[in-house]
Amino acid sequence: MTVVVVVEVEAGVATVTLNRPEARNALDSRLLGELSAALWAVEADPDVGMVVLTGAGPSFCAGADLKEMSAQHDQDDFFVTRARTDQSMNVHLALVQMTTPVIAAVNGHALAGGCGLALSCDLVFAAESATFGYPEVLRGQVAALVMANLVRVVGRKPAMELLLSGRRIDAAEATRLSMVNRVVPDDRLLAETLSYARELAGRSRSSVQMTKELFYRVSEGTYDQAIRIARDANLLMKSTRDSHDGARTFAERSRIDRHGAPGQN
Repeated sequence: MTVVVVVEVEAGVATVTLNRPEARNALDSRLLGELSAALWAVEADPDVGMVVLTGAGPSFCAGADLKEMSAQHDQDDFFVTRARTDQSMNVHLALVQMTTPVIAAVNGHALAGGCGLALSCDLVFAAESATFGYPEVLRGQVAALVMANLVRVVGRKPAMELLLSGRRIDAAEATRLSMVNRVVPDDRLLAETLSYARELAGRSRSSVQMTKELFYRVSEGTYDQAIRIARDANLLMKSTRDSHDGARTFAERSRIDRHGAPGQN
């Protein structure tokens, strides 16, 4: 049986690849289940400081597997449909709840649930030829699960236009809408994403992980709630060895900058 999610770990970075290229990496129940398991496995791996999520073949992810969805509708089984929907929800939640940052390396199409999958990652690198969109309305469906995150990323009016029109946008427009952090040449996508991921993986693990966790906590709720959460995290972070070592190094460098290295005066 073909492995539908491939995981490779090197230099502190786990590359997680959706591996259904013949179906444009469409999200069926098996892929969703294996993807969720793979994400939590790399989260628990002490050798992993960053994750890169990408797709095999010409597409990142075409969204939900419509053949499987059609078969489930024919069964008219609410519990089967709910189980598959919960699988999709759990993947989106995992990407945010993991303390290890995840970068999406988007090649080709990222459509519907595939676009939502990319936006659920902490950062998005896109190939110049990549396309994004939510075509659900064109299929008589609703972009339901992905809507919550899209509104938070691009804002109300741009999100509504994308959802109602179902149109596809290129990587340049996706960048203007804050859906993409960086656009790179097609043939350099994975190399540049991995290079950046390795750079971040080399930084303080506790600092990077706490930054991600705090970011999502302060993004919600009122300013008063956010600043109090940040205060607690600040106190906690300053109790870690990484923080102590970093402060000591910074103080030493500042002393040298002010007075010169020993023997220079």
